[in-house]
Amino acid sequence: MKFLVILICLTVNYLWLKDFDRFDDAWFFRLRRRIESALSERSADSGMSWIVPVIIIYSLPLLVLGIILFAVNGMAFGLLTMMVHIIVLLIVLDRTQPSKLASEFLARWRKGDIEGCLLYMRQAQLANSTAVPDSQVQIAAFFKRKLIHRCFEKMFVVFFWYLLAGALAVLFSYVSYQMRDSHEGGQDARQVNLICRITYILEWLPLRLLALTFSLAGNFVQCFEKVKLSFWEFQPETDSGAALHSYAGCALSGVNTSVSESEDPQELGELSADERDRLIEANEIEAIQALLERSQAIWLAILAVMTIFGLQTI
Repeated sequence: MKFLVILICLTVNYLWLKDFDRFDDAWFFRLRRRIESALSERSADSGMSWIVPVIIIYSLPLLVLGIILFAVNGMAFGLLTMMVHIIVLLIVLDRTQPSKLASEFLARWRKGDIEGCLLYMRQAQLANSTAVPDSQVQIAAFFKRKLIHRCFEKMFVVFFWYLLAGALAVLFSYVSYQMRDSHEGGQDARQVNLICRITYILEWLPLRLLALTFSLAGNFVQCFEKVKLSFWEFQPETDSGAALHSYAGCALSGVNTSVSESEDPQELGELSADERDRLIEANEIEAIQALLERSQAIWLAILAVMTIFGLQTI
C-alpha cells in the first residue's frame, strides 16, 4: 500500500493545482502559540516547565491521527486508511516541485535580476530577511544549498519515515520541522536545543542514504569516499544542508558546468565576466536538479522492487 500511496501523492502534488498552496501551515503556529500561552499563565517557573508545551504540542496531533487511523482501520477494504495516509503525506510533502523551484529561480537569474532572485527565495520560504547573502556568488551558493536541503526535508525524509513507521512517523517529523521553524527569539534555549537534536536524529540516517544515492546517481568513487569518511559522525550541530551540498558537489565532480554545449561560442565570447559566472552557476543548479531527480527515481525503483518481492511491510 505504501508504494501506491507515495505514487498517488507525487502525482497529485505535481499535477493538482501546483501553483496553489493547498495546505496552510499557519494552523500549527496558532496551535503552538495558544498552548504555550495557556501553559505560561498556569504553570509555575519550575525546572521542567519548559518541556511540558513540547510534549503537548507533539502529543495532540499524533493522538488525533492515531484515533482517526484506529477508527477507520479495516473499513471499506482499507480505502479509508489509504485516504488518511494520502492526506497526511500531501500536507507534509513540499507544495512546489524542486524542478519548479529551480526553473523559477533560473528564469530570474539568467536575466541578471538579483533582487528578483532574493524576492523569490523569500516568497518560496527558502530565505528570510535576516539570512540573505549579498553577492552574486553567495546568492547562487545559498540557493543551491537550500534547494538540496528543502528537497531532502520535504521528500526524502518523508519517504524514509513513511516507509519505516507509517503516517504517525511522518506527522512526527512534520511537527518537529514546524517546531524548529516557528520558534521565536525569546523562546527557551532548552526547547530550541531539544528540537534541533530531534530533527538531527530524524535526518541522520536519511541523510546518509541520500548521500549514498548521490554516489549511485553521480561520481560514485569520489562521493562514496566522502560518505565513508563521515558516515558514523554524530554531531547535532552539523548543518545538514551544507553536508548535502558537499556530497552533491562530490557526486557532480567531473561534470562540465563551465559552458553549455548548446551555447553559441561567439555569443559566449561576447558575455561579460558576471554573465559568464551566472551561466556557470545556472548550469550547476540544473545539474543539482537533475541529480535530485535521479536520486528520487532510484528511491522509487528500490521501493518498487521491495513491493514486488514482498519485502515491504504494510
